[in-house]
Amino acid sequence: MTHDDTAPALGEIRAFVRQQVALAELPAAAIVTETVEYLHGEAEEDRVAELAWAVVAEELAAHLADQETWPEVTDSDRLTTAFRALDAAGIVARESFTCCQNCGAEEIGGEARRGLKPRGYTFYHRQDAERGVDGSGVWLAYGSFEGASAAEIGGEVAAALRSTGLTVNWDGEVGRRIHVPLRWRRRRAGRLAAVPAAVADDADVDVELLGTWTGVHAPVEGPGRASRFTALHLPWLPATVPVRLRWEGRAVEVRRSGDALVGTYDDPDVPELTVGRHDGLTLVRALRGLPPAGEPVPAPAGYVEVTGDHTRGSDRDVPMELAELLARVRALRPSSYDFLTCVGRSGGCVQTAWQPGGLWVEHLDTGAAVSVGRYATLAEVERVLTALSVEDRVAVRELGGELTTLHHR
Repeated sequence: MTHDDTAPALGEIRAFVRQQVALAELPAAAIVTETVEYLHGEAEEDRVAELAWAVVAEELAAHLADQETWPEVTDSDRLTTAFRALDAAGIVARESFTCCQNCGAEEIGGEARRGLKPRGYTFYHRQDAERGVDGSGVWLAYGSFEGASAAEIGGEVAAALRSTGLTVNWDGEVGRRIHVPLRWRRRRAGRLAAVPAAVADDADVDVELLGTWTGVHAPVEGPGRASRFTALHLPWLPATVPVRLRWEGRAVEVRRSGDALVGTYDDPDVPELTVGRHDGLTLVRALRGLPPAGEPVPAPAGYVEVTGDHTRGSDRDVPMELAELLARVRALRPSSYDFLTCVGRSGGCVQTAWQPGGLWVEHLDTGAAVSVGRYATLAEVERVLTALSVEDRVAVRELGGELTTLHHR
């Protein structure tokens, strides 16, 4: 890229990054990758990536500051609430589903799994979501599978949306999509809220994974900026996957123990060092013979170990703060068997999964191979997981109602 085409490319980069940040689906590194692909063939890739990293940091910081001023419940929250209610009522409802209308119509039937027979469906696709970010609201497709007409499904979708306080523009005519004018506001938490660190004396480190790190946003091995890896990946290091970081012939092996990172150095003169999981850059600075930079990062509220399958892929033994955990629960897809297994600091285990009968939550005693639980509302599940994350307490029995005991041997 020459100097002459840097300015217009920067404008394109900022517009694209701002939209991706607002969609709140991808973490920082993935947004940079998407930006490079978006401008493929139009500019030199390394230069696009360099510009994109700076813009992503700026736009993420601005988004996080802005979301602090939002009301507790946004229009985007209301939309998700309506979709979860529709799922529970036998209408498969998916947000930002596939790239376009045709692909969505072809693939929505596959969202009903393992013999479940929903009556109908509704969705808006990625292009709809992008228009929502731009202020045009979202347009919902809908239709029937069996046992109901498209008009009936459309009517139920419109009623569910209105029940959450959203405005609906639809005259009941089949063939016209349902328009929902709204102010798009999706919060970022946890991994989605991680901002690349700005470090004056940064360095490249070579990353080697000493195990299998699953998930669509797992890091790649090889050289990269220490500040980015320690800010965007190390805080979510799986408990079973140590990593080795090398710099100029020296190395540190990093493993996670609970809410802390432990660095063991190949230089016997450098003692083992334990830091908070958001302070991984301190481990690299010690590798380079440098003192810590600034004050330690305060630990976020709450913490659990999470394993699960969900709309964004899978996680295995990944630490999550409370806000990220609750966002992940709300993103679980009914009719899909998405699940989360959450383990507290003292080993208490709570599992939740969308089953044919609804949203199941249980206390799993792995030693005795026994679980106790029941179907619950999303609010009840959030209450149980909040107790586990913040108070390190299993609160399934406190839900009351008729609990079912299951033996797993």
